[in-house]
Amino acid sequence: MSLKSAAKGLLQCLPKGARLALLEGLYRWRDRRDLRRAYVYDQGVFLRGSGLLRQYSHQASIEAQIIKTYHRLEKGLALAAPRPGFGRDAVDLLLTECETHLRLFGANASLRRALETLDAYIEFNRGQGADVQWLLPRLESLRARLVEAGFGPVGPAEAGTLAVSRESIHRASRLDLSEFFAQRYSVRQFSGEPIAPALFEQAARMAQKTPSVCNRESGTAYVIQDKAKMAKLLSLQNGNRGFGDQAGALLVFTSRLDTFLSVGERYQGWIDGGLFAMSWIYAVHSLGLGSCCLNWSVEPQEDLALKQAAGIPEDELVIMMLVVGHLPEAFKVASSPRRPLDQVLKFL
Repeated sequence: MSLKSAAKGLLQCLPKGARLALLEGLYRWRDRRDLRRAYVYDQGVFLRGSGLLRQYSHQASIEAQIIKTYHRLEKGLALAAPRPGFGRDAVDLLLTECETHLRLFGANASLRRALETLDAYIEFNRGQGADVQWLLPRLESLRARLVEAGFGPVGPAEAGTLAVSRESIHRASRLDLSEFFAQRYSVRQFSGEPIAPALFEQAARMAQKTPSVCNRESGTAYVIQDKAKMAKLLSLQNGNRGFGDQAGALLVFTSRLDTFLSVGERYQGWIDGGLFAMSWIYAVHSLGLGSCCLNWSVEPQEDLALKQAAGIPEDELVIMMLVVGHLPEAFKVASSPRRPLDQVLKFL
């Protein structure tokens, strides 16, 4: 007799109340054990993948610091009345970060945007009569090295600030979106028509306007249209039976951990990645495509299996999946009634 059979027989000998209490205790012990394992896994992924322990040696993490610092200056310049000479510590830090990147990895577009932000900072301060002479030698050295590397100015500056008006924003955005939101359903029926790559490119451009912490854009969308690969990845997710194989594409959304630099940002990937995925969902809806979110709340072994099967780097968090497809002429969706408004809207 096996140990499992013996244990089962012993349980049957116990009174019902004692048997249920013992089983409940075993289940609680199992769940606590599995939760501890999952937290250890999450901690390891963050420690190995984030910039927390490698922000002075890993290229993407140094670049994330540069973006974070020049965005500090952008935010200051975007205030109604910036203080002349503000942010000198941020300027020093930004120049040091750019010099470090140049020394270790050379130039790239993020350094050019840092330079553009510093130029906007100088223009503002000179207009206010503030002294900026202290930063010019390092700035001009940075400019010369970027020009030499082929990353000098190209057209209008991308970084710094933009002058906009209330009228221009209202003209573009004052639409009644009630029907747009009301007509977004989780779709589980698709026409089977192929999806043109240009539609994904258009959706990606829209989703890039998603807010992210210090504008670091950690979100990535992986698009899979090969049916065999889709089937393999969908087999790892248990909520797509009966419709996943009909979709024209499968998207996997991730968040790059190497853009996060501190202990306080240990959960930021889920926030930024979730916002990025939501933008994609509304973007494909605006393009006339249907979609259905596929949950990825899984245990470590399942997460590892998906990353291995899809070729997703270890230092990216898998946020969720999304099946996307063209809509049939007529189809059914789940009614999915919503909670009463007073349960989701609170005035404090």
